[in-house]
This record gives sequence, C-alpha cells and structure tokens, in this order.
Amino acid sequence: MPNPDPLDLPPPKEFSEASFVVDLHGLLRLVLNKSWVIALCVVLAVIGAAIYGQWTPRVYEAIATVQVEQEDAKVVKAEQVVSEDMRGLDILNTVAQKLSSPGLLQEVLDKNHLLPAEGGVLMDGSKKLTREEVIKKFARNVKTTLRRNTRLIDITVQNPDPRLAAQLANSLVENYLGQDALVQSKTTEGANTFLEKEAERQKEKLMKADQELQDYRKKVGAVSLLQNQDIVTPKLLDLNRRLTESKANLVQAEGNYKDWLKLGTNTEDLLAQPSIASDPDVQQIAAEVARHENEFAQLRGRYREKNPKYIMAFNQLDSLKQQLAKTVLKVRNRVQETLSIAYQNALTSQNGLEAELNEATTNAMQLSDVAVKFDMLSREVKSDQAQFDQIIDRLSETKVVAQLTPERIRIVQKALVPEKPSWPKIKVLFGLAIFGGLALGLGIAVVIYSVDTSFRTVDEVERFLALPVLGSVPKLPKAELEGSKMVALGDRNSIGAEVFRTLRTTLSMLGPEKDRKTYLFTSSMPSEGKSFTSANYAASLAQQGLRTLLVDVDLRRPSLEHFFTGKRNQMSGVTDYFLGRKKLNEVWLQHEAISKMCWIAAGSVVPNPSELLTQVDFQQLINEALANFDRVVIDTAPLLPVSDTLLLANKVQTVVLVVQSCKTSRKAVERSLQLLNKANAPIGGVVLNILPNRPFNNYYYSYYHGYGYGYGSYGRKDAVKASVDA
Repeated sequence: MPNPDPLDLPPPKEFSEASFVVDLHGLLRLVLNKSWVIALCVVLAVIGAAIYGQWTPRVYEAIATVQVEQEDAKVVKAEQVVSEDMRGLDILNTVAQKLSSPGLLQEVLDKNHLLPAEGGVLMDGSKKLTREEVIKKFARNVKTTLRRNTRLIDITVQNPDPRLAAQLANSLVENYLGQDALVQSKTTEGANTFLEKEAERQKEKLMKADQELQDYRKKVGAVSLLQNQDIVTPKLLDLNRRLTESKANLVQAEGNYKDWLKLGTNTEDLLAQPSIASDPDVQQIAAEVARHENEFAQLRGRYREKNPKYIMAFNQLDSLKQQLAKTVLKVRNRVQETLSIAYQNALTSQNGLEAELNEATTNAMQLSDVAVKFDMLSREVKSDQAQFDQIIDRLSETKVVAQLTPERIRIVQKALVPEKPSWPKIKVLFGLAIFGGLALGLGIAVVIYSVDTSFRTVDEVERFLALPVLGSVPKLPKAELEGSKMVALGDRNSIGAEVFRTLRTTLSMLGPEKDRKTYLFTSSMPSEGKSFTSANYAASLAQQGLRTLLVDVDLRRPSLEHFFTGKRNQMSGVTDYFLGRKKLNEVWLQHEAISKMCWIAAGSVVPNPSELLTQVDFQQLINEALANFDRVVIDTAPLLPVSDTLLLANKVQTVVLVVQSCKTSRKAVERSLQLLNKANAPIGGVVLNILPNRPFNNYYYSYYHGYGYGYGSYGRKDAVKASVDA
C-alpha cells in the first residue's frame, strides 16, 4: 500500500460556527472553570476602589430649591395675544439655564470675593487660575435640575468646603432675584411712558376717524343706502338660485334629447325604452305579435314549411312585426320632437335669467361702491375705539403692577450646610467596582473560551464530528494510578475499572462478534492517552475471559514496554517479527497479573518504520495472532505527525480515535478523521480522554466529579507522568 501524504488530501470541510452556540450549562462550566479569573478581577477592582476612595478629595453638595411662578406679568394686554405660561417646559428650562449663566456666576463669585482681579491669577494648590478659568471651574460645579412634572428647580453647588457650598448656592438664588427685579422694574417704568404716549396718539386717531364717518354719512344718506342693500341683496340671491336651477334643467333636457337622437331604427332597442314600450298602440300591436308567435310556434310542430296553413301564419306574423316596427318609429319621432321642444324652452329660460342677473349685478356693484367706503370707515372707528379702551385699561394695570415686586421665582428651600460628603459614595463606588470586576472577569473568561478550540464535553464531540463517543475517561484519582497504571484491574468500586468496562461493552455493541475481533487505537497528536486506553481496554477484554493480545506498532516512540515494565530495554517485538528474526510466539509476553492477556513490544529500532510497514504483510500478523487469541488490540502512532497508522488502518475491523479533552483542537481531530476516511479505515468512534471533573459537564459522565487524574507528555522519561502514550 502506498504511503499517503497528508498534504495531498483535500482541505477539511468547514463547519458552521452557529452549531456551537454556548448553552446554559456551557456558560456555567465556563464560570466555574474560570472562577479564579473572575475572583481576581473582582478583588483587584475592589482594591482599586478602596485606594481611590481613600485618596480622592471629599466633595460636599449643597442644594437650594426654587419654584417658578405660574404666570409672568405682561406689559401689553390684547385679546388676540396668548399670555405667557410660565409652566411651559421651554420657559422652565430657560429659567434653569439662566440660573447657571456665566454672567450670574461671575457676579456671585465677585460678591463672595472668590475672583481674582482683572489680569490677576488665583492659586488653586499648585495651579494658577485666571479669572476666566475660575468661572469655568465654578460652572462645572454648579448644576440646575428641573424636577419632572413640577415647577421646582434644584440649584446644586459642589465644593470641598461644606459651608462655602451652601453659601454659594444661596447666593446664586439671591443674585438671580436681584437681577430679575431690576429688569422688571425697568420694563414697567418704560411701559408706563410708552402707554401714555400711545393713548394720546390713539385718541387723536379715533376723533379723526369718527369725523370722516359722519361727513360721508351726510353725503350719501345712510337711510337710503341701507334700504337699497336690503332690496338688492335678496334679489341677487334669488336670481342666482333660479339661474342655477335653469342650467341644471338645460343640461338634463339637452342630455335627454341627444340620447334619443343616438337611437337607431332597431325595433328591439327602441322597445327597451320605457317611454316607447308604455305607448298604448305599441303595447296593443306587441300583444298581437306575441299571440301570433305562440300560435306559429304550435303550427311549426304540426306542419311543414310548404303547408298552406304554415305559410299563412308566417305571413300574418311578419305583417304584424312590420306594423310594430312602423308604430315604434312613429312613437320615437314623437318623443324626439317633444324633447327638442323642452330643450329649446330650457335654453330660452336660461338666456333670459342670465340677462336679468347681469342687470341686477350691475346695479348691486354701483350700490356696493358706495357701501364699501361706508363700511370701511365704520370698521376703522370701531377698531380705534377698541384699541383706545385697551390702552387705557392696561395703563391703569401697569401703574398698580409698578408698586409690586415682580418676582419670577420663589425660594422654597434655602441651601443647608451638608454634613456628609456627596463624593466619593463608598457604597456606589464598591458596587461599581464589584460589577466592573465581574464584567471584566466574565469578558476575559469568554475570550479564553472563544479561542479554545478543543473539545470540552461529550456533546461537543458528537455534535461536531457526527461520531459516537464510545467512552469518556475522566481524570482519575491519584490513588488508582499509584503503583500500576492498569486501572482496569481495580475492584468494582474503582472508577477507572468501570470506565473501561463501559468501553468494552460499547465496542461490543457495534456489530456481530465475528466482525469485532481486531481493534486499532490511535490519536491525532502525541500525549492524548491512546497507549493508556488501549492497554486498559485489552485488560478489560482479558478480564471477561477472552484471550487478548496487545501489540505496540508505534515503531517511532513505543511506550508499551515502559508502560508494563517501567524500562526501555528494546526487547524483541514487532520489528523483529517483520524482519524474520523472531516468530510471533517468540515475541509475545504473558502479563504478570492477567492470565489471559499477552502483549508484544515494538521491538528493535529500525531506520525507517514507514518503509518497513509498507513492505511487510501486516495482515499475516493479524491472522496469526487471531489463530492463537480471541481479540487483538493494536496501539499505533499518532496520525498527524507521521503516516504509519494510515498503512494499517484498513487491516483491522475497528479503529478507535482517542481525543484528549480541553487540549486537542477540533481542526486536528477533523483532519485525522479525514485521513482515516481516505485510508478506508473502519472508524468505530471516539474515546474522550482526561475529561475534567466539573459540574454541568453534560452527558452521563458527570458523576466522576470529585476525582483528580493527570497524564504525562508523549516521549517524556518521567515515570510518574508516563501513563499517557504518544
């Protein structure tokens, strides 16, 4: 068989990442596995919060509360102008912004002697602050907040000195009230002067408009003007109504007349018109036609067409139909003439009404020219009178308002000296630290989880590879590994023994006994535990009473010799058999503790194992072994580093792939399976090795929780860690 090159195989197929959605158990396993990372992040965050809370300066917060008045005083009052509602959100926000305006802040700092002189600086610790920088710093420590669904505004001032914080908050309110009162006072004073001048001007305008109205009334005569308007207007309305009705009648008459003109000479179409069908002459002849048609229908059933009675009845019926057609045409012409006369009458009536309406409209326009100016002068007098009355009323109100204090806001609660600092808030600080530490720890754990491409559970293996997991070997307690690594020899309470009994049962259920006598154990990479698994599986078969032979065909780095003897003496084995130096019965060795189990070492070192395996007849070894044993278990080299196993994989009945959990990448396992499929290997399934004992580890292997188990690396000489084969 040629030596397959892994590089010549097709690239591995891509698997959908959506199939690896982390379930709830996966998240719980992740949290438990990386709990030390999460705990470390939380501890560091809490320590950082404690250091920050210890060294950060204490800041005190003083709050003054004011209420915005419901309605602002107006200077000009008019019915058409909507009053300013101080409850409007935009007005409330404007007041809140003015309470923290730079001008007001500067005035407060000046009055409290906290601003340097123009061009000077103020020392703040080791920093020098100019006048503008002091104002900006103070602005950052002032916050105005509008309470939701109220007219209350909170003015908050922060400062390291609690007394100064309360003093500045109260000063802000007092200075705003002073500024607002000054503005209102100036506005009221100016309004009085403006309203007095406006009242005098409006009075002169009213007198002039009233005089013009009286002069025009004398000129045209107000009584005759009103009487003429009372007569002309109803007449115009009546003429318009009659003309509209006349136009509607004309349109209807014209439509009826044109519809009748479109009618042809077809008798059936004309009879469909109600006015023709209801004519007495037409109805009489139509009845005669219907009667003769019934009689003719009876004769047609009794006589032929050339019969005299048939011919006479036919001629009578045809004569009646011709008479009916003539009568229908006469009625049509009579109706058309009637509709034509109605149309002409409607047209004449419309023309007469239009002429009469034009004459009345001309008279109304002449009268309207006179009335328009009269109405305009009357409206001017009324408008001037209304404006004059409003100005007089508002002038009286303004004089009263000038005596009041025009406060736009009212103090509800003055700022008190705070007893406790507002920052740092220890509980909030530590709460944020714990939450942030948990979030950071979980984030790090998720990142570690996402970059880990190994198999962690049985479900992941079966979902990703679409192969059954034949057995799952958990981390076994060190007590079971001390002395001998043959855990399958343990008592009935031994976890290791039970694991390999389960593997023995699972493999026996793959098919008939005659088809399951030779087993090959391999792995993707070294140090995944294939030698440990194959040796203990062979021991479990021997315990069942089956004569079992375990063969080490890992000719590059054999491990069964060291596994059973603890030494590497290169005793005779497989290579010696292949080279013809030894017979098979000369190289197998009886296991000391298991009477029905024998094993064969790898044998002497050869320069090129792949060439040896290509040249020899491996099937002969299997046949000879089966002649002396019931079962043959073969331990081979890993698949990805070398191609030795691919030369033997199709010679056995079952191939088992050993995968170390939480270590071997999915791509490596997938690539190994592709190589085995390319070599036509009968893949039985997967053994998941060294499964961590964690809660929520899925499947029915979670009862192994609580035990520890460790394997060594491939090729190491440490006897304690040499339990895992390459």
